Amino acid sequence: MKEKSQIEKKAEARQAELLSAALGGASNAGGHWLNVSGKGFPRLYPQGVSASPFNALFMALHSDNNGCKTNLFTLYSETKARGAAVREHEQGVPFLFYNWNKYVNRNNPNETIDRTAYLQLDEGQKAQFKGVHNREIRTIFNIDQTTLPYVDKPAYEDAVRQDGGVQEKGYTEADNRKLRTRFNDFLLKMRDNLVPVRSDGCGLPHYETDKDAVYMPRQKDFEHYHDYVQETLRQIVSATGHQQRLAREGMVMKNGVAPSEDAVKYERLIVELASGIKMLELGLPARLSDESLKTVDYWCREFKENPCMMDALESDVNNALDVIRKAERGEKIEYATLRNRRQTTTMQEQMPKHYFVANEIRQHPDKAAKSIVLVIDREAKSADVILPAGASTEVNNEIPGMNKGRIERALNKEGIEQVRFYNTDGALGYRPDDSYFNEKLVTLARLRNYTLERLSTLDVSDAVRRANEVGFDAVQMIQDDKNRWALYIKPENKEGYSVYPDKEDVNRFFSTLKQAMDNIDKVRMELAHKYYTLAEVKPDLKVDLFSSETPEIDLNRIQRVSVFKTRQDGIQCVATIDGQKLQPRSVTPQQWQRMWVAEDREGYKRHLAATLFADVLQKGQSVGEQKQEEQVRQQNEAVAKNRPEAKNDENVSPQRQFWDKVKEKYPDALHLIRTGEVYRLYDEDAVKSAKILGIGLNEYAGNRERGFTSYAEFPMNQLDSYLPKLVRAGERVAISDMEAQEKQQAEQETHSGIHR
Repeated sequence: MKEKSQIEKKAEARQAELLSAALGGASNAGGHWLNVSGKGFPRLYPQGVSASPFNALFMALHSDNNGCKTNLFTLYSETKARGAAVREHEQGVPFLFYNWNKYVNRNNPNETIDRTAYLQLDEGQKAQFKGVHNREIRTIFNIDQTTLPYVDKPAYEDAVRQDGGVQEKGYTEADNRKLRTRFNDFLLKMRDNLVPVRSDGCGLPHYETDKDAVYMPRQKDFEHYHDYVQETLRQIVSATGHQQRLAREGMVMKNGVAPSEDAVKYERLIVELASGIKMLELGLPARLSDESLKTVDYWCREFKENPCMMDALESDVNNALDVIRKAERGEKIEYATLRNRRQTTTMQEQMPKHYFVANEIRQHPDKAAKSIVLVIDREAKSADVILPAGASTEVNNEIPGMNKGRIERALNKEGIEQVRFYNTDGALGYRPDDSYFNEKLVTLARLRNYTLERLSTLDVSDAVRRANEVGFDAVQMIQDDKNRWALYIKPENKEGYSVYPDKEDVNRFFSTLKQAMDNIDKVRMELAHKYYTLAEVKPDLKVDLFSSETPEIDLNRIQRVSVFKTRQDGIQCVATIDGQKLQPRSVTPQQWQRMWVAEDREGYKRHLAATLFADVLQKGQSVGEQKQEEQVRQQNEAVAKNRPEAKNDENVSPQRQFWDKVKEKYPDALHLIRTGEVYRLYDEDAVKSAKILGIGLNEYAGNRERGFTSYAEFPMNQLDSYLPKLVRAGERVAISDMEAQEKQQAEQETHSGIHR
């Protein structure tokens, strides 16, 4: 956690002092702790800007503590600019002011932009970033602490009439009717947009997590209407903490699994503070419940002893009231699961499509055998008819045995109302993606007189399942070396990777893990599908947390690695490097956890050793690298001198001739040549890439292999992992398939892709 400045510590101490005094005095004031005089919601004077809920709380507490007539506040500088001044020896209240001048990608913590760049993004792009606030603490003063009552008495008196307490403003029966109308409207919006609020005859107000509903006794069962209002607000605030909304740990989750006693007490404090602020918004005094009065001593002790208490309260109280305000504005507060499903569905539309079924279908229509393919949707009463290549969709251009009129009438007799005709290729070719065939029947048929004879059925279920469903071998939350949580995903038959999820999803995952274990698998799969889809649409969000932080290290120098736990020293790593066994070094819990998740555990241990012993490896590598680079440079210079003649030299391989051509065309690019099942780089490209990727650099026997001196290579299936590393290192990359080039003769132009 970032070390707090003295100003921040002083502000928190002042907040704790105000809150402790108000809550501690509630037992001697009939439970009242906030806005006893019924003043208006705190605002900045004279602009009229309302404060955030947490700021408003301490502004009101400060006003109550000083006996001020309004909750109107001003900055010292603004008071002075209006010709007034803050009176001598007055103590202000801290005001938390946030500058939003930096934004970070929700799923890539390393990508940040400034506010200017953020404002230039479209709405979809903005949703991918969240603001990083820069907090400033300013001191503000109530207008009663200034000379305004003396300098501009009419303005002050007008402010008191508008924003003062009940005694200053007066309270009539019309005000009471307005309050009831306002609160009834509020309840309707909560019922429509947030949580059901139901009447209950048991006489005990409560919120049921299982049913996600608030149950309230009848209004007449309360001694005063204000008590009914605040108790309803308490239960609605409780509902915001449901795991599908804000996932506060103090919530009592389903199946009666209760949180810890401390978490329950903390949740009760959030409920009292947030409901009290809503009462303040209504211009009403706030009281503590009888149960909360018993917990005041515990809260006051936490304010003094827990340095994170105020930060946690600020976040939870503001978030709870933000959810309620969204519901008041008419915004439907969806469950996180429903929201994630909708986002996943939207992103799936952008994912690369698969066409296995369409490719298979195009093989079957046959002009000689007079066979066609039917794709029938019984529910929609529609059919696609795929004709052989060469058959037109025009009625007046038939081929024998494939009269479209007869085919359509035969299908009509089977209950099909809409028939569409396609060819296998061309402008009218048939090429829907695999998901299109869900719940559809695909058959091979031919027209026999006026009926359709079914020849066979094509089973497309596996392709459809792969298109619509993704299985996962592993889904796990892991931490990187900066303690940031990432979701590790291992799709079936694919390599695993990590994605940084939204903070909201991280909170819900761990809240569910602690409080509702029977739901954790559902949440795990929900997040897996969401972030798998996101990563497929935006591959640059994939993160490899299992490789070394120092990719230039030659891993082949690490012969053996052991990672183990000890009672005294914790987790240790011992490595043998260049034949020498080194002293153990400490492994963090995050690194230990990743070891057990890694697909290639031995490979991960080697990368871990490269990170932990980087200083040793770099020190021993520097001398060897200089010699090797100098050797390669000299050899390349020697080859370069003869390069024009070498193109026709029988001792120079086609690969070298081809490599020279690409280098001439793309001199600043690294050239990846696919040879068999590997991608290979040569000479200076090999030296540079070996450093970036952490792979071995090999020399040809005799220092020369028909034009090349050295090479580096990696398996073809590692391209998706290694290519982004090269690009992130600032390299341009040209990719060629040597086998394809040989078939088309090495003189033809390369079909290479250039990546930035």
